Formats: sequence, structure tokens, C-alpha cells
Amino acid sequence: MLYRFDNIEKSYGPHDVLKGVTWQQNPGEHVGLVGRNGAGKTTLFRLLLKQEEPDHGTILRANGLTIGHVGQHLNAEPGMSLFDFVETAFDEVLRIERKMRAIEHDLADASRPDHERMLEKYAELQHDYEHADGYTLHAEVERVLTGVGFADKTEWDRDIQQFSGGQQNRAMLARVLLTRVDLLLLDEPTNHLDLKGIEFLEEFLQEFKGSYLLISHDRTFLNRTVAKIVELAHGKLVEYHGNYEKFLQLRAERMEKMAKDYERQQEYIAETQDFIRRNLAGQKTKQAKSRRKMLDKLDELERPEADETLAKFNLDGGARSGAVALTIDRVTAGWVSDRPVVNNFTLQVRRGERYAIMGPNGSGKSTLLKTLAQRIPPLAGTIAPGHNVRVGYYDQTLGDLKPAGRVIDEVWDLDHSQTEEEVRSYLARFSFFDDDVFKKTRDLSGGEKGRLALAKIMYVGGNVMLLDEPTNHLDVYTREALEEALENFTGALIVVSHDRYFIDRVAENIILVEDGHAEVYTGNYSELVEKFKEGTAAPQKVDVVEDRRSRASGQAGLPVLHAESRSDRTEQKKRDKRIKKIDEEIALLESRISSAEGERERNDLLLCAEEVFRDGERVKKIHQQNSDLKAMIELLYGKWEALAKEKEELESAVV
Repeated sequence: MLYRFDNIEKSYGPHDVLKGVTWQQNPGEHVGLVGRNGAGKTTLFRLLLKQEEPDHGTILRANGLTIGHVGQHLNAEPGMSLFDFVETAFDEVLRIERKMRAIEHDLADASRPDHERMLEKYAELQHDYEHADGYTLHAEVERVLTGVGFADKTEWDRDIQQFSGGQQNRAMLARVLLTRVDLLLLDEPTNHLDLKGIEFLEEFLQEFKGSYLLISHDRTFLNRTVAKIVELAHGKLVEYHGNYEKFLQLRAERMEKMAKDYERQQEYIAETQDFIRRNLAGQKTKQAKSRRKMLDKLDELERPEADETLAKFNLDGGARSGAVALTIDRVTAGWVSDRPVVNNFTLQVRRGERYAIMGPNGSGKSTLLKTLAQRIPPLAGTIAPGHNVRVGYYDQTLGDLKPAGRVIDEVWDLDHSQTEEEVRSYLARFSFFDDDVFKKTRDLSGGEKGRLALAKIMYVGGNVMLLDEPTNHLDVYTREALEEALENFTGALIVVSHDRYFIDRVAENIILVEDGHAEVYTGNYSELVEKFKEGTAAPQKVDVVEDRRSRASGQAGLPVLHAESRSDRTEQKKRDKRIKKIDEEIALLESRISSAEGERERNDLLLCAEEVFRDGERVKKIHQQNSDLKAMIELLYGKWEALAKEKEELESAVV
């Protein structure tokens, strides 16, 4: 055991965060901690680090347990370089190295009377230094610095204080990864890392021999780094063995079983109470009293809490746009004319197409998107919206929020025809409850601001959506709700994101931005990675075509991407995805129908048994069950037929 939470309770004012948490982590375990924003995940970390104390319960820690974590503050000495700061992870090894250097200096004088003793001491230090991997220390620092995004070695000698907040956070992460501790606590470690950095961190943790507990909303990252998930919901921790995908499966099975067990017990209680009420004063008084005693001793199950994943968003595309949503003609994007981040980019975005812009940190992804949203002018080229286009833009800097305004007013000001109750009901879907809606925007956390900005853009909508890192600050449940809304969105979508899971669900083309160039590839993130591994990845070709307006005006045609009827391919992908979903739903319906029909057959056999057909009450109950089962089977068959018809129509559709 590394540590154990034993019946931990923790409250902040009237808000109960932890309600009797009992759980332990063992040596060598790689665990992911998930839960809604505000569920108490960071509170658990603070309790482990002794930064807070529980209101009730105890935390047992293994003797001498050492913990590494990324702190809130840099805590670097004045003038310390980036390399030296990260190297402090090896303080003990560096102390040995300094002693060795000092002895080497003294050994230069062979006439010293203590020369032999110093040689012996040096040999001891050298042994300790080698045992602590001191000779590979500097190479390891270089490897991790490069991995987290400091590939430019000229930066390593810069004063750590001169770096941005995000860069300092990466430096602190690098130092923690190199620290030799029993347990790593990593709170959103992929923040501030680009995809290359995230993949390095995944590989590092996969090879890590120690233990770690990490908080992350990056589901691909969780899939690749943990063998166990613990979910914090409604103040309790529940453990699931496996990665994130396995967690989803096991969680759904657990919740279904809990609901069935609760319903079955409630039916039993109701039937027993009815029997007691009818027979307490009759011929079966003794049986009624016996059943009442059994009921009094029954360990009644709690009603299952509402599913954390029930949030649903609707994204109103509004009026349908023309076939061409956006024409990007030879656009150069950037803030300063002599330093463009993207050069000569051309793309014709058609209605229903979905693009994800990806690339390293600082490559110009957000600048390109901001240019496409016409929040900043292009340095060269033109951007022409198509017929009836209405653009919705989500800014990751959250610049559209009013710091002095209230949460409720941010949405209410968009549509004054809504009542306060309607606005509050809408905000509740984004986890703003009760007095939260009256908070000032400036008092919100980063996650709350992100959810509020998302609430606004989802409310306003648009038939062309340009979203800059929309999953930042969102928990896994809200991300999944957003993904579902975007999957059902019929307009055009261009999104900047580091969330690979999100991109795989919502994007069908990748715009790869790097070294001043933007190239478009067909497929989502995972498909593109496979193509690069196979050496088959190739950007879409650019052809020059003439549209109707060009011919009418006599102007030269605009170069656009030739993508073999992309809109048709997009529609086909949607059909294929729906057919797959229908097959899954049909299989589930067939399983439920088979189960219900089997139960009816068992009931029919029971009715033939002498001990049953002589019991009028039991016969009546079985007949009622069969009647209910018949109605349910008819309903299930109705759903089955509707799905089968929909599948047939989809399969017969001509692309």
C-alpha cells in the first residue's frame, strides 16, 4: 500500500465534496482519476500532499512515502537557467557530483598527507554516483526537455523567469518527471503540451516503473497510460480495472445493474407491503407478520444517483447555407506582414464538411482560424463566405466574455425574449446551478469561463462553426456532449484542438500547419497517423476550377481543393456511421426481445405447476407479468421494425 483513504469526508461551506471516500493505491499502479469539474479531484490531491486536512476520516501513508507533483509556483533561484532548474530534480546526485569535483581539485596536490584517504572517499562517491545513474543524468535531462517541447538547445541557458507561464509549466513538469519518488501526482499534465509533447509523455509514462495517479480529461491519453480508472462522482470513489474505454463499458454495466437491482427491490417491497396490508388481519396474519419482520431487516438499496453523463447540447445551424460555405483563396495569415505564420493557403469548404487544424505549439493554428473567422484581416488573399452563411466563432482566449457581467446576463443579453427561468434552465445544462448564475464572470474559474463561452456559442449557433480549442477546461462528460452535438450538426465545421479523441469523432479532414505551410489531408487523426506510418499520407491536390460567377465576370477561376466529391463522401461517412449505430441498437433490441420472450415462456410453464395454479394470487401476478411482457415485446418489435426500415433506406441511398 502506498496510501489509503479511509472514510474521508470534506466540505466547503454547505457543499459536501467528499462523502465517505475509501480507497487505496498500491505500488506500481498507474491510475487515472476522472470526474466532473468541481467533483473534488484536486481536493484529493491536496489531501494527499497534506495541503489540506479532511473533516473526517484518516489518510494512511506508507512509511517514508515520497510524492512528486507540479506546484503552483516556480520556486526557482534568481538567474537560474532552464536546464539548471530542471536538473534540480537530481539534487542528491548533483550534491555527490559537487563533492567529487571538490576532491578532484584537492587530489591535484599529490603531496597532501590525506591523499590516500581522499582517494578512498572519491572511490566511494564515484560508486554512489554511478549507482545513481549520474553519468547519464545530463543526457536524461536533455531527453525530457526536448520531449516536453524545448527542442531548441539555445533556450536551455535562458533565465527560467523569462519564459511564459505555459513554458514554465512545461519546465516544472519536466523536473517532476525526472524526480525519483514513490508516487507521481499529475493534474492535467497534457495542458500546455502540443501533440508531439503529449505523445512523448505517453511513452515516458508507459515505461515508468513507479506509481502515478493522474487527473486528465484527455481520453486518448488515459487509454494509453493507465490500467485502472477511479471515478469521483457524488462524493464517492468507484474503481474500474482497465483504461478509459474499458471504464466506459464497465461503468455502463454497473449503472444498468444498479438501476435494475433498485427497481427489483422496490417491486419486492411494494408487493410485500401490499401482502401485509391485505393479510395482517385475515387468515394469513402469521405470514404477514413474518414478512413484515423480513422487510424491517431488509438492507434497502439507495436510489441510483442521476447519470453524470446526461448533459445534452443542441447546436442550431439555423438556415441552410449554400453548397460552398467558405472559399479561402491564397490566404497568408499572421499578425505582422514580414512574419506570416501561414502562407498562400487555399481551400473551398463545402456545407457539411469537417476539418481539424493541427500542428505544433506556435505554428499558427489559432491565428489561421481567427483569420478565417475574419477577427483579424489576412495579410494577403481573400476569404469569401458562401450564400446565406452565418459564422459562429469560439475563441479559446474567452475574449467575448464581459468580466464585470453576470453569468446569466451573458446568455440573456443574446435573447431578451427568454424568461429568467428559461435562461437558468439552459445554463444548468452547462453545470451552472442556483446562485452560480449570478456570479460575476471575472470571478469564474478557467473551466467555468470555458463552459460559459461554450454556452453562448451553442445558443447563438451558425451554419459554419469555427472553434478554437473548445474542449479546453471541459470535463470528459461535457466533451462527450459537445461531440454528440457536433456529430449531429449539419453545417461546416473547422476546429483547432489537441484532443485526439475529440478530433477522431468530429473531423473528417486534417489541416496540418507547420513551418508556414498548411496542407489538407483526408481522414481523422487516427487515420492520418496510420497513413504516415505506412508512408501513404499525401495532401489533397489543388486544382484550378471555374465557378459560375467566375465565368459570368470573365475572371480567372479560384484554385480550390480537388477532393473527389467531398460532400458526397461526407454524407456517405455519416450514413455508414448511422448504419453501424443501427446495427448496435438492433442487436440490443433483439437481446431484450429474446430475454422477454424467454421470461414469458418460463411464466407459462409456471402456470402449469400445481403449486402455482392453486395459488390464485400468484396466478394473477404471473398473468399481469405476461401482459406487461407482451406490451413490452410489441413495443420492442415496433422499434426493431423502424430501425430495420431506416437501415434499408440508408443502404439503398445512392451516393
